[in-house]
Amino acid sequence: MIYGTENKKEMSNSPSIMNTPLTEESFLHPFRSHPHANRLLNHPEYYPIRTWSRLPKLSTGEDGYFAGTLATPMTIPHCLTLRRRWLSPLSATCPPWPSPTVDPVSSEPSTIPPDVFLLLDLATPGVSGHPSTAHGGVIATCIDEAMSLAVTLYSLPPELDAADDKGRREEEEEEEEEEEEQTPRGKLYTSQLDIRYKRPVTVPGLLIIRAKVAGRIGRKFWVRAQVLQADEENPDELIVTTDAMAFWLQTTSNL
Repeated sequence: MIYGTENKKEMSNSPSIMNTPLTEESFLHPFRSHPHANRLLNHPEYYPIRTWSRLPKLSTGEDGYFAGTLATPMTIPHCLTLRRRWLSPLSATCPPWPSPTVDPVSSEPSTIPPDVFLLLDLATPGVSGHPSTAHGGVIATCIDEAMSLAVTLYSLPPELDAADDKGRREEEEEEEEEEEEQTPRGKLYTSQLDIRYKRPVTVPGLLIIRAKVAGRIGRKFWVRAQVLQADEENPDELIVTTDAMAFWLQTTSNL
């Protein structure tokens, strides 16, 4: 079985924060001065969208960490999501998990087009662990957020799945429709996150995260990600500072 779209068609034709192009220059401008980010902004296969987890949700507190705590002038003042215009079908097999004995330093930027680029303007001292170095926990958070966006592109929330709607009471369906309007992600959760820190992430500076869904079996998703930053010795080159792989679950509405 292959999950995804036929002939690489766009995943959804319905208006959604996940497929509506972001055109406000105020969101794009902070990244125009970064050559690597600007190249991605002009990439024909990608376009910017709003980052759902950066929108405050005061009624529920959802995303308070990424939309509030990490959205200050001293932490991550600017964040931008670029999604791939055409998504490839997903393999219905479990990809191999990376070996813990692999050389931790040897890693090259992947040549496989990611589903999502997450651009982050890291400030200081709010995200620092060591001096001028981002805390590993902040990097893990950013990876997790990028992965959630990639999975969302392929995962229709359970409340929109007709097979899951059978037998529900009318008032339950209305509640689920309201929930779906609030979040495009449905009930998606990180079950396992494996991170390999290869090099320090320098702050302040631009961080680029590539996230790609590597496989799907039903409600199970496997996601890979790489964290990239400009090489201090050769700023024209991007180097991999972090590799990651995760296992995600999409739960049913009654869980």
